[in-house]
Amino acid sequence: MDGKQFTLRARLVLVLLAAAMAVFMGVLYNLQIVEGPKFREQSVRTIANTVTVSASRGNILDRDGRMLATNRSTYRVKLDTKLMGKDAERNAILLKLLEICREQEVEWSDSLPISQGDIPVYTTGAPFGEEDSPTQLEKLVKKLKPKNLPEEPSAAELIAALRTSFKVDEAVGAVEGRALVGVLYELQLRAEDISRTDYIFAQDVGIGFITAVKEAGLKGVSIETTTVREYVTDSMAHLLGSVGAISSEDWDSYREKGYAMNAIVGKDGAELAFEDILRGTAGVKDVELNENGKIISESWHVDSETGEEQAPRPGDNVMLTVDLKLQEVVEQALERHVPGMTEETEGAACVVTDMTGGILAMASYPTYDLSTYRQNFNALRDDPLKPLMNRCLQGLYAPGSTIKMAVAAGALEEGFITPREEIQDTGRYTHYERIEDQPMCWYYRQYGRTHGWENVSEAIRDSCNVFFYETGLRMGIEKIDTYAALFGLGRTTGLELYEKPGEVAGPETSAAHGQTWYEGETMYAAIGQGNTQVTPVQLANYIATLVNGGDNYATHLLKAVKSSDFTQVVEEYQPQLRDQIGLQEDNLEAVKKGMGMVASEGSAAEYFADLPVKVGAKTGTAQVSSDSEAHAILVAFAPYENPEIAISVVVEHGGSGTLVAAIAAEIFDYYFSAQDGSTAPVENTLTK
Repeated sequence: MDGKQFTLRARLVLVLLAAAMAVFMGVLYNLQIVEGPKFREQSVRTIANTVTVSASRGNILDRDGRMLATNRSTYRVKLDTKLMGKDAERNAILLKLLEICREQEVEWSDSLPISQGDIPVYTTGAPFGEEDSPTQLEKLVKKLKPKNLPEEPSAAELIAALRTSFKVDEAVGAVEGRALVGVLYELQLRAEDISRTDYIFAQDVGIGFITAVKEAGLKGVSIETTTVREYVTDSMAHLLGSVGAISSEDWDSYREKGYAMNAIVGKDGAELAFEDILRGTAGVKDVELNENGKIISESWHVDSETGEEQAPRPGDNVMLTVDLKLQEVVEQALERHVPGMTEETEGAACVVTDMTGGILAMASYPTYDLSTYRQNFNALRDDPLKPLMNRCLQGLYAPGSTIKMAVAAGALEEGFITPREEIQDTGRYTHYERIEDQPMCWYYRQYGRTHGWENVSEAIRDSCNVFFYETGLRMGIEKIDTYAALFGLGRTTGLELYEKPGEVAGPETSAAHGQTWYEGETMYAAIGQGNTQVTPVQLANYIATLVNGGDNYATHLLKAVKSSDFTQVVEEYQPQLRDQIGLQEDNLEAVKKGMGMVASEGSAAEYFADLPVKVGAKTGTAQVSSDSEAHAILVAFAPYENPEIAISVVVEHGGSGTLVAAIAAEIFDYYFSAQDGSTAPVENTLTK
């Protein structure tokens, strides 16, 4: 009995062992044969990355939907040092990459503020010694703690210390070493700051460069598709502006707004002004790589709080108030008429606005080409004619006789003169009999004759200085300055772009210049001389304010914001009223009448005679010095009865303001002729 039980138990154990072995073999078969490829692939997944994916920048369009700035698909280069091995191997890979860049003439990202070349110098001033606000470079150097580095090292000493910290081989030359240190500096910045995840080494690279990199088999160097900014028009360089990498000095402010360090941002013009609209929202992608840097899988990162995928969202589209076709006409008119106007003529500016501050055109001459801006930057910067300067917003000029309408309107409103009152021009203004060199009217100085008795309209037509000497003294400088400010002179106009405020003559302005103000200077302030300095955009806005009845609106470039797919209007600009003068109808008509006579029978009449609409205008000559030509100025509006647009034109050292009337006439002719034959664009469509 016991033998039988033993045999039974032995057989049972053998069956159980066989069953266990079968299960074991089945598991092994499943792991090795069925699931083998899967687990083999998983076994080489060694690196998981979180990658920031930039959003497409919104487009910029003109008021009728014509494309001005858009995006073009291209390639960019990213670096991942985790795949490059130890220091020596990493440095060799980067040196080879830099060699390919030089061969293919590709620029790479380098924000280290030390010059390239054999003899290094700081490019943004010494970045050491300011304990209260240490620079990016100083913070990094303190973390690296290079040996034997002085507290305020020279650029050469710092490069040498960084070469040691980054283990750059002594055999590497000075030029190659500086370039390598610059790349390693960029990489180290990102290693020290979690928000600086990606290093975009180079943007907009070509097929030749990509082929050379692929053939070299450089580990950790990846090429990916992206977009770059493309400007569809040759015009509007100053208005559109440009985009570029975030500069080291601006990084802190952009970081607070959630930007990645490699983000491309607006640097000036509309690109900068509307950055918050155009930028879009970057996405985040989870990427798994094998040990050779090959992507195994990727997916959009899921936000832990919202549960939403963090795919990039394109920026919205900005529609400007500017009319591209009109802008082209204005730029061409300046290019055609300004050169050679006088032997001293340098630059010019022209602004066209509507009656509520919308900028229809704004041209500064000379201009430049945005498509070659980067390549030609040094030449543009050093050009004595200052093509990079937007004279419309940053050029300051005495308004000359163009200020006389503001003085006239203020004097009429305050009751210092009436529309029908006449003041006698005697050639010399003898109010201050003790003054030996008494001021004269230009007409008397030039021709030895006088204008005789004139009312305000006639005085504007003839630009009679004696009339405005008297009117200015009746008003006093405080009233002149009050009305100048109400018309927007001597202060910024509210435009989204950077503009200089200028100033108006008076006791405070003189004191600011270290000068003494004398009561008699009020006469010169009344004819636009002295310390009064205004911009062309102020002049255009002033005329629009005058002829619309006294409503001073903020100037603006924004017409509307449309969603990234153009299906919705996100925002539509509403005119912003800043001041309201409320000009009485008789007073306004008296001033307009004078401007109408300038255009129809005065010095500029020959240029405006054949236009399709009646125009009002005023010329001005702003003295610069006794031994140089004056600046030539003209302001104008049309149509006379129901004004739609106002224009200002300034030509530096252009001589007489009458000479610039031809420019304004061409603009009026195009604008009102084109209006007759134009058709309204269809909503949510683009035009060419």
